[in-house]
Amino acid sequence: MAVHIVGSINIDIITSLQRLPLPGETVLADATARLPGGKGANQGVAAARMGAAVRFTGAVGEDDSGAWMRQRLAREGIDIEGIRTLPGEPTGTAYIAVDAQGENQIIVVSGANARLTGCEPVADGVLLSQLEVPIPTLTGLFAKSRALRILNTAPALIEARALFVHVDILVLNRPELDIYAPDGGDSGGENEYEALARRTRALFCREDQAAIVTLGAAGALVVRPERFVHVASVPVRPVDTVGAGDCFCGALAALLDEGRSIEAAVPFACAAAALSTLSHGAAPSMPTRAAVADLLCEPATEHALPIKNRPAALLP
Repeated sequence: MAVHIVGSINIDIITSLQRLPLPGETVLADATARLPGGKGANQGVAAARMGAAVRFTGAVGEDDSGAWMRQRLAREGIDIEGIRTLPGEPTGTAYIAVDAQGENQIIVVSGANARLTGCEPVADGVLLSQLEVPIPTLTGLFAKSRALRILNTAPALIEARALFVHVDILVLNRPELDIYAPDGGDSGGENEYEALARRTRALFCREDQAAIVTLGAAGALVVRPERFVHVASVPVRPVDTVGAGDCFCGALAALLDEGRSIEAAVPFACAAAALSTLSHGAAPSMPTRAAVADLLCEPATEHALPIKNRPAALLP
């Protein structure tokens, strides 16, 4: 099968500094770098390095940055036939500040990403997207596609709730969950993970949906209508957390495409995300499958049976 990425392509301008600025404050940076990025591109690179066949649909500008991003993605073995070059539009750009502890602040100028329209439905494999491209474009795409449909709900946009009915697996972090399903404050004696699972289930529109709440260094929570399971992450000392969530999503999509269940795929995806924080940049920091397999003492070439139909990937 294949992992079909429909998403954003950005140039990342990354600035390294000792601490992030406060509102109205000017701080001096230690260094700056221009690197490939965008949530869609990051997830595509992560999936490709996990061994998936990746087909990308997106948009870049008719500028040097757009040509450079197309070349960088092609070097990863990604099929870039679906990437459109839009005259008169700039390629998306993200301005990223990273402090000495690896925390970051990001400002995104969408550029060509905001003009992506008319995406063809996906019939098989895995469809993965994010919210850095227009929601109306994704709504039509997800409604008509028959692939396993994964939506990374970042950046959090409350209007994206209308898209959830067409999604098979939601992937969101805890701050995003706070926006889509605010904490009412009455836990009723639940522990932390039970409360998170209850709030996450409020986002389900169908009985066959699942969700994954990523928790950074604490791992991830796999939530189904009747149960949930917490998956611990691999402890690391992060250098740069930019792109870690994208790495998780790309690795998850690759593993589901080869036939693993969500519960079997999430530990591997957590380990991949942890490894991605050990170097600078987003797309450049995505680990290879061999590196993650070595960390988990798992054969890098071990593959499950391919997905035969969409619901199979949602089974435990």
